[in-house]
Formats: sequence, C-alpha cells, structure tokens
Amino acid sequence: MITAAAHLQLVIDRWTDLTDALTARQQATWPPTMGVQQLVLDDDARAAHTAERLDTAPDAPGTRPVPLDLDIYDTMRQVEAELIHCADVIASQIQRPPMTPGPRGAGWTPAEIARRDQLAAADAADPRRWTWPRLAEDAEDRRRPPGPGRERLARTAIGAAAWLAARVEALPGPFLPLGPARAAQITAVAAAAAERVEAALRIARRAATVDWPCPACRGQLEVHGGDGQPPTVQCADCGRTWRGRETSAA
Repeated sequence: MITAAAHLQLVIDRWTDLTDALTARQQATWPPTMGVQQLVLDDDARAAHTAERLDTAPDAPGTRPVPLDLDIYDTMRQVEAELIHCADVIASQIQRPPMTPGPRGAGWTPAEIARRDQLAAADAADPRRWTWPRLAEDAEDRRRPPGPGRERLARTAIGAAAWLAARVEALPGPFLPLGPARAAQITAVAAAAAERVEAALRIARRAATVDWPCPACRGQLEVHGGDGQPPTVQCADCGRTWRGRETSAA
C-alpha cells in the first residue's frame, strides 16, 4: 500500500512537471480523437504551421496554439487548494501556540525577561510551524523567493505537501500527536492529490483498441499511451508497431 508520505512526495517531485506541462502540447482525450492515422502525420508540417501562426497578427484568421493547458491549470489549482486547506485544518488542531514573552512586573529580573523574550521569538519563528494567510499580503508573499525571514514553508502545494508529510512521519516540532483520525484525513487528501497529478501528466500508460484494422494482417490494433509521451499503435496479432513515422516489426 502506498503511504500518505509517498503520495505527498509524488506531488512534490512532479509539480515542476505540471508547471512545464502548462505550455506543453497535450493530448486531451484518450484514445486520440483524430484516430490512428493522426499518429503518422508529418510533425514538421505541424511545427511549421505553429510557427506561421505565431508570426501573424493576433487577430489574423485561422487556428492558433493555446498558450496554456487549461486541464493542467485547473488540476494545479485544485490540488494546491486542497493541500493548503488540509494543512490549515490540521495545523489549527495540533500546532501548539507560540510561547508568550516574559511577563513584566511579575518579579522577573531583566535578564530573565530578555531570555524568555528570546525563546518566545524563536518559538514563534520556528520554521516547522505552518503559517496561515495574511489576508491581502499573502497573495504577494507566496510569490516572493525564499530569503532572510522566509525560512518557513510557503503556502503552496509543495509547501503544504512537505508540511503534511512531516506530520504523518511524526517528525518533531511544536505539535500535538497527529492521531489516527487526522492521519486518515491526510492520507485521503494525499491520495487524491497524487491521483490528480498522475492523471494530469498521463503517467499511467493505458491501452485501448481502435476501430481500424492492421494494414499488414487485418488484426486488432491497440493504441498505447496516455502518459505524456507520443502514443504508439501496435497490432495485437502480428505485433507490428507504429511510432510516429517510424515503423517496426516485432
């Protein structure tokens, strides 16, 4: 069984791939809607068409490449929102409040107060703590790169996944024990997030039969792909395989 930590690590590891896929050409349906013959179209001709469209005026007639893959974009927004919400809920239940500063006028010496203030400041700034949004500042804050005073995990998909993974692995920090119910909650969110990421990137390679006979033996053709790589067509009977314009016999 895949653990919650492994699911969260998958999200972390593949998030850059999702970002790259935002502007990559993706096959939106499976099997490819244009049929088997589409696999052997001249890629150079398609690339030339794209370059020609990019050279023309924005209002010129004709098709134009979409700048972003909206399915990838929606997946990233949904996964990030669910991970951050989960971290918010869990942190509100198990994260210990910061230590209070040294009391004034309670018989403490100046040295004791200074020491307590120092400990309280360090506790409040503990990078293992999860941070809640700071209203309008948060949207801008999360886009700034890490630097002095920004050692805590950001309120992003990667930051939330890393924080949740640390909690299910019971790493030390200013937290109460997670408990089975909250662990199950993180497990469910982590599994759903990993599944959405995998589906968006077409990681799980699939096969589907198509209504097109093998030109060599008239056998059953299958399309293999769906994992982000160009799909291939293979005959289930004779084993002949088509990869773009390259043909090979098994």
